Amino acid sequence: MHCYLLCVTTGSAIDRQSNNVSLFSLVEQINLPANAPPPPRGLLPVEIHAYFQLPGSHVNRDFELRFALRAETGLETLSDVFRHRITAPRFRVRTLGLPYPPVMGQYSLQVDARVLGEAASATTTPGFSAATLSSSLSSTASLRDGPPWQRQTAAWPIALYQLEPRPRITH
Repeated sequence: MHCYLLCVTTGSAIDRQSNNVSLFSLVEQINLPANAPPPPRGLLPVEIHAYFQLPGSHVNRDFELRFALRAETGLETLSDVFRHRITAPRFRVRTLGLPYPPVMGQYSLQVDARVLGEAASATTTPGFSAATLSSSLSSTASLRDGPPWQRQTAAWPIALYQLEPRPRITH
């Protein structure tokens, strides 16, 4: 399996007749107020889009997917795990919410995936892994159990900064 597109947007729409997707406002930087508390559920309100291709042998198989926000220091903030059943050789995932990292700075959004029910040696092909539509189940038990995660080569750069409040001007 191969992730050929990974990006962050403020929104999207699917054309029902053509099945084409329109992505609105690609996000590469998020400015947060200084000393603001983390957002509800620890998620920034943006969409993550990941598009995949997979070999025929992986069609109709269960996969798990998670997103990793990786800092320049190597620190990673992981999303929940989402389980999917892929029924076509190409699929797209839209997940609502970017994990809120513990520190501000430059990050790379990456995606990890794994095929379930496969021997560990069969899931170690570099650059290959999985997922589908994001109205799926999350499972924290999946973080510990199952085959190893495979990090996809696709990545999206994103910066998170806290803005200092502007001084009040009085005349």
